[in-house]
Amino acid sequence: MSANERERVRALVELVPDSDLATLTRLIRGLLATEGDPVLAALDRAPEDDEPVSPEESEQVRRGIQEAARGEVIPNATFWRKHA
Repeated sequence: MSANERERVRALVELVPDSDLATLTRLIRGLLATEGDPVLAALDRAPEDDEPVSPEESEQVRRGIQEAARGEVIPNATFWRKHA
């Protein structure tokens, strides 16, 4: 990265509201965490999934969000004990 690019990044950081700095910090740390890990680096370089979502999948997601909002959820460990 050139010095000019670093200055542009710094200028962008200055525009981030204080309320979003913790999120920005996590994002930057996440980027740095992939350094040296070939699997994480490959995942970072992988293209986004651009497969369209079917109406059925959208409905399943909508129902799941509603169930979670109503508290109709169980911890993963409980689920796997019952269904393993």
